[in-house]
Amino acid sequence: MKNILSPVFNISTHALLSAFAFGYNYVPGYRKFLKDGQGQWINFSVGIKTYDNSIVQALIFKDGYISVSTVIPRDADVILSAKDSHVLKEMLTVPPNEVLIMILRNRLIAEGNLAFLELFNYYLSIMLSRFQIKALENARISDQNYSKSLFQSKTTLSCKNKPKAKPLCASARFDTGVKYLKDPYLSEYDTNQFPRLKQMLEIHHTAIPEVCAERPKLLTEWFIEHGFETDQNNQPWHPELRQGYAFKYLMENKAAIIYPNSLLPGTTTSVLPTGVVIYPDAQGVAFWAELLISEKRLLNPYKVSEETRDTLHNVFPFWTYRNFRDYIRKKHGPINALTIKERWVAYFCWKSVGISHTIPDFSRILNTGTLQLIDRIRDRMNQSDITMDKEKTLQAMILTLEGVNAYTKNLAEKAKRQADATSDPQRKKELQRMAHACANVPAHPATNLYEAICSYWIVWIAQHMENTNTGHSLGRMDQYFQPFFEADMTLLKTTSEKTAYISETIELIADLFMRMTDHLPLIPDIGNYLFGGASSDQAITLGGITPDGQDAVNDMTYILLKVTEMLGIRDPNVNARIHIEKNSNTYIERLCEVNLTTCATPSIHNDLAVFKSLEQHNYPPQHMYDWSSTGCVEPTISGRHMGHTGCILMNLVAGLEMALNNGYHPLMDLQVGPKTGIIENNDFLCFDDFFEAYMTQQGFLIDNSVQLNNLLGIAHQKLRPTPFLSAMIDGAIESATDVTKGGARYNTSGTSNIGLADVVDSLLVVKTLIFDQKRVDFKKLKRAIDDNFEGHEKLRAIIRNKTPFFGSGHPDALKMANAVTKRIHAMWSSHTNYRGGKYTCGFWSMSQHTAYGKLSGALPSGRKAQKAFTPGLTPGPFASKNYLNNISDVARLNPLYMDNNIAFNVKLTPSVSNTRKETVEQMSHYVKTYCKLDGMQMQFNVVSSETLKDAMIHPESYRQLLVRISGYNAYFITLNRDQQVELIERAEYGIQ
Repeated sequence: MKNILSPVFNISTHALLSAFAFGYNYVPGYRKFLKDGQGQWINFSVGIKTYDNSIVQALIFKDGYISVSTVIPRDADVILSAKDSHVLKEMLTVPPNEVLIMILRNRLIAEGNLAFLELFNYYLSIMLSRFQIKALENARISDQNYSKSLFQSKTTLSCKNKPKAKPLCASARFDTGVKYLKDPYLSEYDTNQFPRLKQMLEIHHTAIPEVCAERPKLLTEWFIEHGFETDQNNQPWHPELRQGYAFKYLMENKAAIIYPNSLLPGTTTSVLPTGVVIYPDAQGVAFWAELLISEKRLLNPYKVSEETRDTLHNVFPFWTYRNFRDYIRKKHGPINALTIKERWVAYFCWKSVGISHTIPDFSRILNTGTLQLIDRIRDRMNQSDITMDKEKTLQAMILTLEGVNAYTKNLAEKAKRQADATSDPQRKKELQRMAHACANVPAHPATNLYEAICSYWIVWIAQHMENTNTGHSLGRMDQYFQPFFEADMTLLKTTSEKTAYISETIELIADLFMRMTDHLPLIPDIGNYLFGGASSDQAITLGGITPDGQDAVNDMTYILLKVTEMLGIRDPNVNARIHIEKNSNTYIERLCEVNLTTCATPSIHNDLAVFKSLEQHNYPPQHMYDWSSTGCVEPTISGRHMGHTGCILMNLVAGLEMALNNGYHPLMDLQVGPKTGIIENNDFLCFDDFFEAYMTQQGFLIDNSVQLNNLLGIAHQKLRPTPFLSAMIDGAIESATDVTKGGARYNTSGTSNIGLADVVDSLLVVKTLIFDQKRVDFKKLKRAIDDNFEGHEKLRAIIRNKTPFFGSGHPDALKMANAVTKRIHAMWSSHTNYRGGKYTCGFWSMSQHTAYGKLSGALPSGRKAQKAFTPGLTPGPFASKNYLNNISDVARLNPLYMDNNIAFNVKLTPSVSNTRKETVEQMSHYVKTYCKLDGMQMQFNVVSSETLKDAMIHPESYRQLLVRISGYNAYFITLNRDQQVELIERAEYGIQ
């Protein structure tokens, strides 16, 4: 029947494409979209076919005319291959987000320049937007009905509606760095004392983010006038110098905006309250197809004004060949590493999006200022070893710092004008202070805390004008600000003055936190299924020890914790270091109380275990002691380290599925890896044979991901080096080398390895039941896996009840977990990155444990197809009913194999009979026990499954409900349904 109908489908597809072409060829309202911003026709071709070539069509866009062909040109820009004719028909009618989901699930394969796929989908959207919007609205209703069918609830259980327990006061103070806070817990403060913060929070939780075209418009303007590959004299551009000039132009012309009623000057974007930053020089063109319909999408919608839509459609054509992915494709051809990545299942390389997950040296600007830094760079330019290349690199750094100064000057003028125009004396005073600060910083060293925070925020805005806003992090904020806080306090004479100043500081820090919510990363709709609910992941690090080994907890540590508790927002991502021998019990209990209040933050890190993991890199102790968390949970040597700690997200289960299928991956429908043995042929005579098969397959994937990451890194060196970031990281000025080329003092590349517990449990099943006990036949297990355990319920029960899973406290489980982490770490550390550093190995997952789970089949552990993996390296919910078994197994993993940290997620439910103090004390006992056992990191969700179920049904009542995914925080109602269910199904432990 299929062969008989193929000619019919081919003819109907040709007719549909011909109707599409006719509309754009002859309808003026459509034809205008065929031109770019310079008035030139956009020429490209799209091939469309089925896997078996029963349908073959092409659309050829040439000089304003579209033709339809039954032959795909050899030089087609992009080719879409559909699994069958039904998939092809669906592709031509569904919204663009559904097309991407079809690609995600390997029902469609896209090859070539994906920017043109996005453009083609945009053209379809222009014609079909009414139908697509209706489909999205129907999908929303269907999703809501499905949630209600999963969990029935009659009442709203939201903790937000319950009376708040009285906050605790510090019973003792042992932190020597706390000099001015009588009660470090600051228990007398809440948002009721800060009306402007309450208003900001309300706006934050209700406003729909809006896409901002300012950055792409300004940058593209400059490049069109001055050239990209070559300059106006047709000479090849020096990449750093080109970027330096472009950045300066951007900052000089960026709108100077002061958010209404804010205490701080400047905004990341030109739209308020929250702008979505577009980076067409990275992945921005991936949003092309959604310009008309993004406000109607099911998850995390964005507003797009008509002006912005037109601007971006005019800007994007310039970048179709000038993005990281296409640079590799043109230079290296269809390499296997890129092919595997674009099947979505095995690994994701963040350098296709941007350079991220690093920390600038903020103290350099706060204590030196840009003008002194410029002088330092000029002195370096005059030294004898400076070549022409190095001179241009240093000149680019100066240009970026001048750009920041120009932007700040514009802010000062804007603040002065607003101060002169207002009749409100309080606001006039605030704006005058703003103008005065901008006249001094960041050009000069900050002289007080307010100037330090202004300088910090302006630098942060500039950072996101240069580099994609994913995982750039804020470092040890309490350490940066404490000296300014102390200096201000010494000038105050009376108790009332000091009390007022503390209140002002709390509000100022809270304002800074809220300013950091003024931007979001661009997440095309496919990203809602990969990284759902994520924001920019701007990590702040608190506590721990100082570079000289002393207790680092201070007044600002507690002020930052108070702000974290008061606001309860998902970003910035607060991480707390604990040195169990140096930090006080008062501090540890306060961390737990804030976590209890917010339900999900801060994340907790054990200094001693992190130090053990970092010692292998031979960092000097004073640098290692100064580490900060980056992005999610990863350790970075603050201000000295280009670590890109989230460069590769690796699916550990993909190699396992390939080992089960002799190198073939079922979802990819592709022979991906080498042939390592067929279960049905009895090729595995002992467990070690299968273990090595798994490691061979996983090693194959790691090798390919490293190759791709290194190529993408080289693409960054050519397309988007980072002279501003380089000026802010130790080593780059000294070496006169951009950090994308190895200019930082320390260079590594960090990886996240996802699905560890699922792999360990599966290997334990194979070892225990098949080879040790010979209780189960391997071929029978393979059949059950292929059948998704349907009809094999008895076998699945044996697996779940007779295997010592990771987290059970059984020594065999711990031994297996350490064996796997040791080998995975060794594979990564054997590679050298494109900057000359090593790859590091972490076990955290963002939300990829859900996405990769959705793209994976059943496993030997009894996990069924498409179910989420466990988050981070958290044991499965069935491993043990005893929480201490979980703690024990995770804590006894060897930190040497986890030098890019871990994410250990725990869901706790307080007992209704316990007081707040008792609950906090019990949580602190868990934390201290874990740290004493050498555990590395842990994070709590203090929320019940019943509350989460109710939030699925009544999202309108839970817009502020914060949850911890795996390394980052999100609002529960912004997550896709699979992520929500995964959180509900996590093991839940009571606090007794």
